[in-house]
Amino acid sequence: MSEWLPQRLPEDVEAERALLATCCAPGAETAAAEISFILTEDDFVHPAHRVVFKALKALVEGQIEVNSLTLKDALDQAGDLARVGGFTGLVDLLSAEEVGRPQVLADLLIRKRKFRQLIRLGAQLVRQSAEEEDPPDTLVEQAAADLFRLAQGQDRRGLEHIGDVARDAMENILDRLEGRGSTGLRTGFSRLDAITQGFQPGNLIILAARPGIGKTALALNWLLRSALYHGAHAAFFSLEMSKEEVFSRLLSQHAGINLKAAQAGGFDEATEARILQSRDALLDLPIYINDQAAITTREITAMVDRHLSQANHKLDLLIVDYLQLVSSPEGSRAAKQSEAVRIGEISRGFKLLAKDHGMPIVVLSQLNREVEHRQGGRPQLSDLRDSGAIEQDADMVMFIHRRMAPSVEGADDDRSAELIIAKHRNGPVGSVGLYFEGEFARYREMERSTDPGTA
Repeated sequence: MSEWLPQRLPEDVEAERALLATCCAPGAETAAAEISFILTEDDFVHPAHRVVFKALKALVEGQIEVNSLTLKDALDQAGDLARVGGFTGLVDLLSAEEVGRPQVLADLLIRKRKFRQLIRLGAQLVRQSAEEEDPPDTLVEQAAADLFRLAQGQDRRGLEHIGDVARDAMENILDRLEGRGSTGLRTGFSRLDAITQGFQPGNLIILAARPGIGKTALALNWLLRSALYHGAHAAFFSLEMSKEEVFSRLLSQHAGINLKAAQAGGFDEATEARILQSRDALLDLPIYINDQAAITTREITAMVDRHLSQANHKLDLLIVDYLQLVSSPEGSRAAKQSEAVRIGEISRGFKLLAKDHGMPIVVLSQLNREVEHRQGGRPQLSDLRDSGAIEQDADMVMFIHRRMAPSVEGADDDRSAELIIAKHRNGPVGSVGLYFEGEFARYREMERSTDPGTA
C-alpha cells in the first residue's frame, strides 16, 4: 500500500528564494550566520535552494565571505553547481527581492516544514496500520514519540543575556539563602537532602550496588517519601518485579509490617487494620507503576510523553529499575554493538529524557563483580558495570555499601549500611549512614548518636 500524500505539500518556494538572496547580499553576514544557525536543509523544498543553503552554511561556518563567487566555488567543490543551473542559474536565483526582516521568512519556512512532517507522519501511520505488521500499541508509542520530537523542535535558543538567565537563578539562590527550601525534590532522607539539596530537575542520578544489597528498597523509599511528604508525582518502571510485588513492598514500607511473615502466619485484626489503612493511604498518592519487562528508552519516553499530555498530569520523579535490563530496539545500531556501547546509548537516552522534561531520573545499576574481591568491598566509580558512559552521563552517582554482604553467614545481624555519593556534578560528595530494615523492605537514615540496633 502506497502512502497517501496530497498532490502538493505545504511550501513557499518564493520565500525560500528571497531568504537566500537576502542572506547572500553584501553586508548580510549577520543575517546569514543567524539563519544558517536556525534553519536546516529540510526547511527548503526546491532542490537548488537546498544545495545553495548547504553551501551558504559551509561558508558561514568556515568564516568565508558570502557572495556569488564564493558560493559558486563552494557549489563547484561539492559537485552541486550544475543543480542550480551553473553560475548563470546561481546569479538568477540570488537576484530575487531582498527583505528587511529575514527572520519572518525563516519562521514561515519552519512552519511549512512542520506541516510537511505532520503529513508524512500521518501517512506513515496510515500505511503501518493498514499493513497490520506491528501491534497497535507499538504504533501508538512510536507516533507519540515522533510527535513529541516534532513538538520539541530544534530548541536552538542561541545566546541569552546574563540578565535573562539571572532571574530564575537568583530566585533559587535566594530561596536557599533565606531557608525557604532546596532547589530539588526532597527524598525524605534529611542528611541526603542536605548534601544534594534534593534531586535536581534535569539530573540523571545513578544508584548502584551489587545484587541483593537493597537498591530497589532504597529507591522505593525515595519514591514513597517524596510522594507522601512532598506531594511528588512519581513513576516507577520495574523491569524485574511485577507491579503487584512493587505495591506489596510499598505497602510493607508504609505499614511497617513484614508481609511475608504475616501471610505465612495469618493476619490478626490489628495487623489487618494497619494493612488496610496503609492501602487506603497509598491509593491517594500520585504514584504510577509500569512493569513491562522488555522495554526500551524510546518506549519509556513515549509513555512519559503520553502521560504528560493528559490534563492535570505531571511527573516530578522517574525511577527505572534497572539499567542493564533496559532493551535496545531490534535492528538498531545499539543492539548490534558491544554491551558497553549499548548501555552507553541507554544512559544517554535517560539523560536526554531528564533534561528535556526538567525532572530528575533515578536509574538503578549493577556493579561489576570486582568490587567483591576488593578488601572492604567499598564501591568506586570504576565498578559501574558495562560502560564508563554511565559515569560520564550521570549528574550524581551513589553506591550502597553494606560492610558485610548478605550472603555471608551472620550478615543479617549487621544492618548498618552506607550511602556513598561518589559523584556530584553540582555539589559536594560524601556519605550518609543507613540502617536496613529488611523485613519491611526499607532503609532509614542512621541516627548519629544512636546505636544501630535501636535506630
